[in-house]
Amino acid sequence: MTEKYNSMEELDASLPDKHAVAAELGIPLDQGHNEDLTTREVGKIGGKIGGAKVKKLIEMAEDQMVETKTNK
Repeated sequence: MTEKYNSMEELDASLPDKHAVAAELGIPLDQGHNEDLTTREVGKIGGKIGGAKVKKLIEMAEDQMVETKTNK
């Protein structure tokens, strides 16, 4: 069963940290300015996080649809 989230804040907190993702991918992401990063590098970081978020949002929507259908 998937984990339930009561708010977007809980969902966001469950996602991987962007600095951890960047380190895993070998991309030098600083705490401050990162203007030297390429669009491809930024996309790799965001894509990994965003893909996980979309998957969890779909799971949340499916759970809500089931709950709505059962409560009718």
